[in-house]
Amino acid sequence: MLTFFLDKQSDSSLYEQLYEQIKLAIAEGKLKKNEKMPSKRKLANHLKISQTTIESAYNQLLAEGYINSIAKVGYFVTTDLELLSNRKHLPIQGYEKIKHDEFLVDFKTNQVEIKHDEFLVDFKTNQVDSESFPYEKFAKIERDVILDNLKNNLNRGESFGVYEFRKKISEILFSYRGIKASAEQIIVGSGSEHLILLLTLMLGRDKIYGVEDPSYIKNYLLYQAYGVKVKTIPLDEEGISLDELMKQKCDVVHVTPSHQFPSGIVTPIKRRMELLRWANENNNRYIIEDDYDSEFRFSGNPIPALKSLDKFDKVIYMNSFSKTLAPALRISFMVLPANLIKVYQDNLGFFSSSVPTTNQLILERFIALGEYEKHLNRMKNNYKQKRDYLLKLLLESDLKSNLVIRGEEAGLHFLIKIKTDYLENDLVEMAKDKGLRVYGLYEYFIGKPTDEGVKTIVFGYSNLSFEQMQEGVKLLSLAWKNI
Repeated sequence: MLTFFLDKQSDSSLYEQLYEQIKLAIAEGKLKKNEKMPSKRKLANHLKISQTTIESAYNQLLAEGYINSIAKVGYFVTTDLELLSNRKHLPIQGYEKIKHDEFLVDFKTNQVEIKHDEFLVDFKTNQVDSESFPYEKFAKIERDVILDNLKNNLNRGESFGVYEFRKKISEILFSYRGIKASAEQIIVGSGSEHLILLLTLMLGRDKIYGVEDPSYIKNYLLYQAYGVKVKTIPLDEEGISLDELMKQKCDVVHVTPSHQFPSGIVTPIKRRMELLRWANENNNRYIIEDDYDSEFRFSGNPIPALKSLDKFDKVIYMNSFSKTLAPALRISFMVLPANLIKVYQDNLGFFSSSVPTTNQLILERFIALGEYEKHLNRMKNNYKQKRDYLLKLLLESDLKSNLVIRGEEAGLHFLIKIKTDYLENDLVEMAKDKGLRVYGLYEYFIGKPTDEGVKTIVFGYSNLSFEQMQEGVKLLSLAWKNI
């Protein structure tokens, strides 16, 4: 029986949602001509809604001719409407496509299809715990900033960002990452989109940029969109491959050495020093260190930032408040090497900071009052508890003998290699059939992976409740019971 996912918080009534989803299932050929529909009672029990809701949806479908009714027998699909599907992107044989948790990328046409699937449980990686955000404190600080500070800052606009805020960022970087950077080196921007744009304009579109593969595909797309030549560099057991980096003749490389996304590899000190030496061999070479979730390490000592080891001043450090606070804030920053500050001022000084001044002042006050440190400490404990609980559920499930866990020591995701004869995509689709979204490592490859049978699943857990994790592992055990 098909499962339809209904949002009880939606502005649309349940019967309208059900009607639309059944109509779409017919249009997509999931419900075939003459196929018998579930009875009202059976479907109501399955979806945990009233029979009246089912009846209203069926009556609308009857009225429009999608189904018909035979007395004392049931409801049947009237016709095959697959050719009338309203999908914008039909699969075309031979096209190479990359799937991602937010979008589907077709590299033959450079088209991006945004996905809006809904699942009972979704193990996304790009989330924070929305229940734990300090809403009241943020609201109070916002009110205070508007009443006390805004009048003197209404006409303020700085290319690098609000100086007081940048000074607080420099203090955080020294305290948490051992990075010595002045406020004058820091540029505030609204997410990686803006910062990568600035970097390509500053460093030049004539250079060859390298990105890890697998990686956060959006960054690869951004470099492409900004008109630079970008190469994919495979990983080995220590992180990005130096041999391939040199073979591809890259000038700039974008890396995640403290917790590679999505593999979870921590680049050891030997490889870090090799990367720094590679950058220092040529004046035009730079390393972009993306330190996206370094604040969350649950065992051992924090991994030093590559920037903190950078005696050659060749590392451009990037981070944001997306993982520590919320992606919706859209506040990121980067630290420029000293020799690039004047280059930026001379060539891009006309850019205004893309983050509203008010937002910077609010976050500066949040940090100054000690609330950021308190929140970060709370979230470390929160996420560690969630990680431990999800691992416990998995290791106590019927699947435990088929699972090999990796990369759980840090960050807000970990990987599980599955011992099975099924392909990775089969595992993902089997989970979807149970209303569960998991993400195969294959989805994060830009090029074709060397091992198509990696059979590794990337689990994010940060915005899941304990109840959702219980339900997720239960559904996973059902989906994969025969692997």
